[in-house]
Amino acid sequence: MEEIPIALFVAQHRHPTGQCPASPGSGPLLLSRVSAATAARYGVTIEAEALIDGEHLLLLVVRAASQEAVERFLAFLPGPGCLRVLPACSAEEAVQRGGCGPAFPPVPEATW
Repeated sequence: MEEIPIALFVAQHRHPTGQCPASPGSGPLLLSRVSAATAARYGVTIEAEALIDGEHLLLLVVRAASQEAVERFLAFLPGPGCLRVLPACSAEEAVQRGGCGPAFPPVPEATW
């Protein structure tokens, strides 16, 4: 059986005040969806989560095999809103790599 590498990601979802997923009408859905059991169905493990007070910004630190898996897991979040899923690493991993630059060097753009 082939082992799938698990990467660290930070997901950010910014939403308008009037469409806050933590509001009384939406809060139970948010709690049921941002759970260990639901995340596991998408191959995602939640390491940490927080809503920034007064900012309407949800932050999740997760582990998954791909960015696409994280995006599928968070597809339920209301729109209009802005979802960003960013590759990340721990401080220890950054030190081992020699800095917090990307894990893989960027592909140079073609010049025509």
